[in-house]
Amino acid sequence: MQSTTKHPNISYRPDVQGLRAVAIALVVLAHAHVPGFAGGFVGVDVFFVLSGYLITGLLVREYTADGGIQYVRFVARRLKRLLPALLMMLVVVIVAASFLLSAYETRMQSGSFFYSATWTSNLFFAFVERDYFSALQSEDLFLHTWSLGIEEQFYLVWPWLVSCAFLLFTSKASVERERNALLAVLAAVFVASLLLCLYWSKTEPLLSFYMMPSRGWQFALGAAVFVGFHDLRGENQVAATRKPSQLFDVAVGVTGILLIVGSSMLLKPSDAYPSYLALFPSFGAAMAIAAGTRFSNHVSEVLAHRYLVWLGDRSYSLYLWHWPVFILGQSFGVTSTTVGIATLIGVSVALAILSFRLVELPFWKGRFSYAPHRQAILVSVLAVLVLIGVSDGLKRTVYGDSVQTVIADGYDPRMDLSAEIYGPDVVCDTWYFDARLTPCGIGARDGDYLAVLMGDSIGAQWSSMVSGIFSAPDWQVIVLTKSSCAMVDESYPYGRDAADSEVCTTWRNSALDYIGALKPDVVIVGSGAHYDFSESQWIDGTARVLARLTEAANKVVVIPGTPVLSFDGPSCLEQPYRFSLRLSGSTRECEEAQFSTTHIDSARKLELAAEKFPRASVLDLADLVCPDERCAARTKGGVVAFRDSQHLTMSFVNSLIPQVRERLITMGIVNESISAPRIPSLANQE
Repeated sequence: MQSTTKHPNISYRPDVQGLRAVAIALVVLAHAHVPGFAGGFVGVDVFFVLSGYLITGLLVREYTADGGIQYVRFVARRLKRLLPALLMMLVVVIVAASFLLSAYETRMQSGSFFYSATWTSNLFFAFVERDYFSALQSEDLFLHTWSLGIEEQFYLVWPWLVSCAFLLFTSKASVERERNALLAVLAAVFVASLLLCLYWSKTEPLLSFYMMPSRGWQFALGAAVFVGFHDLRGENQVAATRKPSQLFDVAVGVTGILLIVGSSMLLKPSDAYPSYLALFPSFGAAMAIAAGTRFSNHVSEVLAHRYLVWLGDRSYSLYLWHWPVFILGQSFGVTSTTVGIATLIGVSVALAILSFRLVELPFWKGRFSYAPHRQAILVSVLAVLVLIGVSDGLKRTVYGDSVQTVIADGYDPRMDLSAEIYGPDVVCDTWYFDARLTPCGIGARDGDYLAVLMGDSIGAQWSSMVSGIFSAPDWQVIVLTKSSCAMVDESYPYGRDAADSEVCTTWRNSALDYIGALKPDVVIVGSGAHYDFSESQWIDGTARVLARLTEAANKVVVIPGTPVLSFDGPSCLEQPYRFSLRLSGSTRECEEAQFSTTHIDSARKLELAAEKFPRASVLDLADLVCPDERCAARTKGGVVAFRDSQHLTMSFVNSLIPQVRERLITMGIVNESISAPRIPSLANQE
């Protein structure tokens, strides 16, 4: 028999806690890279809707009962509920990282520490320019705190919005007029925020993802569920005009859960997000909440199962701990096996249990929850300041502003970036910011011959080699580079949040038009092998690029993507013993058997595309990067080869010049009698 018992307390609904469990489970599965749940990041959207529902309920009830909202009390309660567990996680993780990771890894993977402690890490990830050539920066230990920043910023503004809604529209009004006025305000917030979200998804994808104003519609959606389904002045009573229909509630609840779980299974990290796609899990969350608002039913009873409630109660602590555990585990190669992933999930749950019991619960419902509000705020601010000071001292003493490496003669390959090739303060690659073409010149401006290097960051790593072979005073070299843009005429999601499929297409067409106007003697073109194209896309897309290049240049040389490491090369040289535990078939320090054949497949497809053009040749350098199909962070001669896990150092590239020159001579590219075209002034090329 179906129960008709009403939920006694809006502040704690077992089915809502169960929904929290579903949300955190999806997030953890996605971050653990469990097949089938790549879109589990939608769990964060569920949390936003839940926060809108619960916080609005607290604020509305307080206003209708007391005639106002005590802002200081509200903020103090949020701080006591959330800050202690956050600070504990930050302290433990930064200390653990300083012991477990190399100095460089710790610095690169903790850039958001200060912002995480102040609930502003979403601003850090939205606005702070990060180094593309350091793959470690995309594995920030505190990346997950961006959503906590959005939540806290919501907490700061939402009480004022609720208060203003009552003051402006509901003075001496009936309950229904209050409800309608609040719903009107929420509808305005929903529409304005959603439109901003959709606009930014097209124009500023990082802002759309990380900024609170573009997520406000999700909080407003949850708030609307409370306002629409509760008697605003009653003791948690359902709105009087709502007629019970348990069959309808079940249908709504099932649909809501299907929207959430279905989104987690169908969406991919490469999808433009949030955009309109976020509507599905968000409305799913709203429907699941609404279905259990009036009466218990099969859906709410399942969500209210004690195991789900147990996990939901600990969802905040689990969210705090799982991400850094996964990142640290990844540094040790633990994430490469199913057993390793399961172990990391177990460790995360264990830490969440301890955090909940020892830190979160005492400040939430225990003795520390009774601390005076102003005192709680003051202590919170002081705790954050102390933590920031300690972290700054840790940075200076443990991993330093300048890394002292154990690499040959103090040489640090991480400073060996492509930007150094072009000179100081020269911007040649705008990466995800825009589609501008920014040519950079190397060598003689008045040389008789012209070579152009066009590629993504993998292609541009050959810049010093190209300028060394096609050298001044006879040659001028122009580099056209756009990181993460394949030299394949195909559209695909691009950028840190993979939101814009036209940036690379626009840049690539501009580069090809530019080369067409230059009419260079030689064009060297290259990009990574990791792009997710089908075989026909690789071949046909490359052929379309080569068709335009061979019309413009006498010779075109295609350099396929090179092999990659399964680890960060320089970090391995700093911490060889840790990395030696994860390397396959290693015969010496920081060396492994070639673990991927992606570059081989890519080279084969490029060969098939180049066969159609007599002026095009393929120069495969994989055997020079990884002789005998064995890849190492440092060559047997002592040259550091990789500046991360995939980009080569300038020093290593320069060491290959004699061998590559011989290959180009054999191919008929170098030492040919070439009729030099007139080279436009670089001043006109920008």
